[in-house]
Amino acid sequence: MTDKLKELKIKTGVAKRTWKEYLSYKKECDNEKRRVEKMTNEGRDEYDLRKAQEVLKETESMISHTKSSFIKAWNEFQNVYNAATNDETLKQSKEYEEAQNVHDDLDKAQQEDRAAQA
Repeated sequence: MTDKLKELKIKTGVAKRTWKEYLSYKKECDNEKRRVEKMTNEGRDEYDLRKAQEVLKETESMISHTKSSFIKAWNEFQNVYNAATNDETLKQSKEYEEAQNVHDDLDKAQQEDRAAQA
């Protein structure tokens, strides 16, 4: 496996993994918001409620952290992917095909994420 091919495979995996982390924290944040809301409605102990709110704040901070990590990984992936697009030998590889699928999937997922936030 050539260095370019190896780099493409690595950057593809990193972009995929960081996007999954971002989505995981978004889901956890939604769950924590519901938990805090439920605790508030039930009139739970103030200490427990405060701790649940702390967990929520930590989760929210992880969303921005994982989003930043993803953006960095996405930009690096795109640079390697675009370079591979100009290389006919790389374009014929299984790794390039996987990168192309990941590129299309993540591009679409980002558009959906932006639309959901708007």
